[in-house]
Amino acid sequence: MASQADSQLDVTGVCCPLPLMQIAKIAQTLQPGETLQVTGNDPLFESTLRDFCACNHHTILSVSTDAKSSVSILIRIGA
Repeated sequence: MASQADSQLDVTGVCCPLPLMQIAKIAQTLQPGETLQVTGNDPLFESTLRDFCACNHHTILSVSTDAKSSVSILIRIGA
């Protein structure tokens, strides 16, 4: 997925909870309204990231899955 995200993170091949820890670390460096494109393939990746966003007031802008079961999620950082 082509993206104009402010920041990108590829956690493909990394098992949960490590992707979430990396996402949280990067999210802290971004300003509200900036975007983060995250790509991963752990089976728990998408559901865990959805929960993380809900708890931290981030917005999921788009979700796409490729033929290799890799999920790419664009997040807008909340306040």
